[in-house]
Amino acid sequence: MRKIILTLLATCLPVTASYAGGMDTLFLEQVYPNGGSTLYCQEPFQLGDRILVTQIYDERRLAQHFGCRSSRLCRNNPQFTDIYQDRHALFPVTRLAELDRRRTLFGDLPDTTNKNAHCGYKQSFQVFEPPVNAKGDVARAMLYLHERYELPLLGTLEMYQRWSREDPVTDEERQRNNVIEKLQGNRNPFIDNPAQAQRLQGSSPLNMQFP
Repeated sequence: MRKIILTLLATCLPVTASYAGGMDTLFLEQVYPNGGSTLYCQEPFQLGDRILVTQIYDERRLAQHFGCRSSRLCRNNPQFTDIYQDRHALFPVTRLAELDRRRTLFGDLPDTTNKNAHCGYKQSFQVFEPPVNAKGDVARAMLYLHERYELPLLGTLEMYQRWSREDPVTDEERQRNNVIEKLQGNRNPFIDNPAQAQRLQGSSPLNMQFP
C-alpha cells in the first residue's frame, strides 16, 4: 500500500517538475554539472540525486496568461514554451518543498506562522513564503520574467524589491548567471545590477498582482 501511495503522489507532480523528465535532467547536467544546492532548503546534491526542477512562475497562471485552460494545451505556443524552458526561471528543489509550494503564490506571511523546521519556509493554504536565503533568488527570477516577457507579477512589486534587498546576490548566483548566458545567450540583469530592481515602478502595488 505504501508503494502505491508514493507512486500516485509522484504522478501528481507537474510533468516539468519531475526529475525523470528529459528536459529536467538536461537542465541539471548543463547548469549544475558539479552539483549544487537546492533553492529553498540549501541541501547539497549531485547529479543522479532525486532532485526536482521547478519553474518559478506558477504553471497554471502562465497558461491562463496565454489564454489556455491548462499548460498542456499551451505546449504548441512558442512563447509559452520559451518562458517555461527559460533556465533563468528554473531551480532545483527538494521533493517536499515542491509539494508544499504547489498551487500557492509567493507572499509574506505573519511572523506567527510556523516555519518548516528543516528549510525555514512558511506556508498557508494559498501562500508560500521562501526562507530569507531564497527570497532574493525568487525575486530576481520573477522580475526577470516580468521585464523580459511582460508577464504580470505573481505578487506585488514592493515585495519583490524588498526580498531582493533582504537577500543580496551571492557568488553562486553570479556563477549560475554566467553558465546560463553561455547556454541560452542572455543574462538576468537583476543579478548583474540588483539596483535595477529598485528602479522599477508601478502605478500601484495592487495592479502588479495577478488576479
